[in-house]
Formats: sequence, C-alpha cells, structure tokens
Amino acid sequence: MTICVGFSVLLFSGTVFADHASASFETGAAGAIMTTPGATLPEGKLVLGGSMQFIEFDDISDSSLESFGAADEDVHSIDNLFQYQVSLAWGVTNNLTIGASVPYLERNNIRAAHNDMGTGEVEIAGDASGIGDARLFGQYRFFHDTLQDLAVITGIKIPTGATDEREVEGELFETDHQPGSGSWDPFLGLAYNRSFGRAGISANVLYSYTTKGSQQTDLGNGFNYNLALSYRLFSAMESHYHHHDHEHGHEHTASILDYIDVALELNGDLRGKDEIDGVNEDNSGGHILYISPGMRVGFAHSWSFYTSIGIPVTRNLNGVQSEQDYRIIGGMSLTY
Repeated sequence: MTICVGFSVLLFSGTVFADHASASFETGAAGAIMTTPGATLPEGKLVLGGSMQFIEFDDISDSSLESFGAADEDVHSIDNLFQYQVSLAWGVTNNLTIGASVPYLERNNIRAAHNDMGTGEVEIAGDASGIGDARLFGQYRFFHDTLQDLAVITGIKIPTGATDEREVEGELFETDHQPGSGSWDPFLGLAYNRSFGRAGISANVLYSYTTKGSQQTDLGNGFNYNLALSYRLFSAMESHYHHHDHEHGHEHTASILDYIDVALELNGDLRGKDEIDGVNEDNSGGHILYISPGMRVGFAHSWSFYTSIGIPVTRNLNGVQSEQDYRIIGGMSLTY
C-alpha cells in the first residue's frame, strides 16, 4: 500500500521487558502500529494523540519469593502494568517532524523477596503510579522518493516523572518501579519504509543511552528493533461510490471511512542490567521479541484509531523476573 501521510504511532521503545512499557509518539504515516516508518508529517500539520498500553505478567509465586528471600536474592514480582499517554507532533517542514509525549504509569501488586534474619518472606510493596518521564523527539527525513522514505530519529527523555512513590510500609519504591527514573536519557535511531501497491514494509532501530538517575540508579542502555508488513484492506480513494454535490458542482466520497490497514510486526528489545551504586543487578535486563498483529482505521480525513496485540515469542531475561504473558496497545489521534 502507499504509505500515506496523515496519522501513525511512532513507537520506539525504551524497554518493554521487565516491567517497563514502550514509549510512543503520534506522527504522520499510516500502516504499522509499533514500527516507526521513515515518513514525516507535511509542513504545518499537527497531530494530537492518546494511547493506552497494558502488559500482563506471569507473576512469581509467594513460595518462590520466600525461597529467593531466604537466599537473600533481590527478586520482585508484578501483576500488570498500565501506561496512558498523550502525544503531540508537528511538521516543521516536509522533511522534519518534532514532537513530545508524556505518560502516566500504574504498576499493580508489586511484591518482593525479603530476608528476615535468615527466613524468607514475601514483602507486599503495593501499587506505584504517577506521571512518567516526558520524551522530546525530532525525525529528519534525508531520503524520499515516490516509494520509500529514510529518516534519522533523535531526542531525549527528560526527568519529569515522579520518583518519590512509597511502598505500603513507607519505604521508597526502587527506581525501576517508580513512574520516573530521574535521569536524562538521549536516544538515536533510523527509520525506513517502502510501498508495494497496497502492501508496505517498514523498519526501525533505536539506541537509548541511560544515565544515572534517582537513588544512584542507572536503568541500563536499551536497543529496540522493529519490522512490519502492512496491507491496505480498504481505501476510500479507490471507492466508486460517490454522490454529486449540486450546490458546489463537484463529487464527494459518500463514506466517512478513509482506510483500513492491517499489519504484522516483530518488535524486539534488548536492555542492559540495571546498576545501583555501581553494582549490576543480576535480575534485570535481557531480550524480548514480540509478534504483534494489529489494525489501524482512518475516518473523516482527521481521525484515526488503532490496536495491536503483542505475544512474546522470545523471552531471554537475566536472572529471575516476572515474564510477559501478552501486551495490548490501543489509541487514537486527531490531525489538524
């Protein structure tokens, strides 16, 4: 399909394993859901968006946490994670898009292995929620023809998120469970797309360099890679159903439905181990790969809605961590 400028989710990931969600921005290309295309917004176009991401985890049993506690292992369990996000993108020129996003995060039923004088116990930490770290980004398209686009992406995550959320007993949550990290983290990557009539491919890679944040914690550098195949099931531009506007003397498409796209993606993430006070945390970081079918629908030349379901096909996490069962993403945008 032709990669059309109008709406998309520019999704590049910080970390989507352990208990972290993908960062997302609304920008200007239809097609894939999670994969960032090389297409940019037309000059002067503005996109406002909102999205939700839900990750369900395979929580660690109480008996296992007790055993890890007895062995003095720093192991945590989590039931699920919600991330709600608002995003803004603007086409500065036809080849340059800038934008920002701000998330709100909820981590539910966090439990930890605890050692009480040699006896393993389960510590009920509770829920952690609040405003997360904002991200600012720029996407510059340096190659474009009628079939393909290639762009560089760069930006920074800034420490706007809460870092003072406390457990049920009053202790601070560790930084990897806080809504914000307290760190300034730059990122850099490439994005590409090519059209084949109704079909299209897109791909991107992104590297995130993390710095030391709250509680002397460095959450580990991240590398994200995505590949998507997309297909346009329906396009109003190809419809033959019109009505004649007698007052203005021209035709309009009868339906407000603009297009329906389906996509199948591979979304991969690698992250280094967390580091606290210069010491690596063995039960952190790793590699996860999702296969993610999705759909995007456009309406009235301005509105777009999308959804994607991610199923892990590879989960190589370091040490002992709550593993992802599945991920659901949904959202909408409005283009001006």
